[in-house]
Amino acid sequence: MNEGNIGLFQAVCLVVLAIINKIFYASTATIVQRVGTAAWYSTIGSCIISIIFFYITYMLMRRFPGMNLIEVLDEVVGKFFGKILGMILCVYCVFYAGSNLREFVDMIKIYNLPKTPPSFIMGSILLVSILIAYFGFKGLGQLCGICLVPVIVGLVLVFSMAYPIYNFNHLKPYLGYGISNTLWSEFLRSSSYDEALILFIVPNSLRDLEETKKAGIISIIFSGVVFMFCFLFYLASFNYAFGKENISGIFELSRTIYFNRFIQRVETIFLVTWIIPSMITTAIAFYICISIYCKIYHVKDHRPLLLPFAFLVFIVAIIPQNMLELVSINLVFIREYSMVINYFIPAAVLVIAIIFKKKGGNQNVQKN
Repeated sequence: MNEGNIGLFQAVCLVVLAIINKIFYASTATIVQRVGTAAWYSTIGSCIISIIFFYITYMLMRRFPGMNLIEVLDEVVGKFFGKILGMILCVYCVFYAGSNLREFVDMIKIYNLPKTPPSFIMGSILLVSILIAYFGFKGLGQLCGICLVPVIVGLVLVFSMAYPIYNFNHLKPYLGYGISNTLWSEFLRSSSYDEALILFIVPNSLRDLEETKKAGIISIIFSGVVFMFCFLFYLASFNYAFGKENISGIFELSRTIYFNRFIQRVETIFLVTWIIPSMITTAIAFYICISIYCKIYHVKDHRPLLLPFAFLVFIVAIIPQNMLELVSINLVFIREYSMVINYFIPAAVLVIAIIFKKKGGNQNVQKN
């Protein structure tokens, strides 16, 4: 399957959009609830842990230049177990896409479209995802290259306009609920950055493996900085007691902006900043699960699979009975325990490859 080529900037935009999308939802209140006033700097530890695991996966890919992660799994553990591990990744991506879609639908119904049927919103977003995925990974990367800048500008405007309500004394006590609690939360929440591993599913879309590594590390660091400032301003606005009660922390922050009767209700403008990354993140996960499936079974054209996988994502999205079930089960697994799949599987495969001295791919590929 020829997925096309994208540049470093487009790759970074794609991964960053997929990662920072979480800041618009319940993750903000969840982290504040876990670590209190330490939320704003706890993201630094999660960022460092994610870079370490990303580099471990890079070391695995470096032993098999010119191959994608699915091919590496087949090469190291054999085709049978490689297909099983590949299908685990594929199923996880379907689960991720469906959960992200459902979270967006629940949020949009609470704040903006309370009377619109959920199935109509889901169907609309899936149609957009199908359209984006139809043009392949190159089209997805180009779209992300266009959309990241408006999203970042929107966040900067919201935080700038909300400055009258900031009280940085709300950041005290600086240690939150304790160092040990913060460190454990940092380790678990490192799963929030595992979207960077998307680049190893389609490594041939970038110039070489070194550019893939550069794109992944830049994406994780940039996303960590965005998270840090988001939590900093959020805590300065609401303090940790009220901050852990909001459903969508950043959207609630945008609703507090008021200068006079001519400059108020700016959340309607911020809504565009919220919708763009939400729809693109669903499209990214939707495309990646199809891409993994195609690589496992050597399918050369992904387009006939768009409707079947859209149906699977829709089924996952409607399974949770309410938002509480979605947050306490689906999102907890994705944002805290998905490292078992996304981090530990590549790490275990690397250990096996080192023990049995397995290498492959095109060893003549130039590496810096």
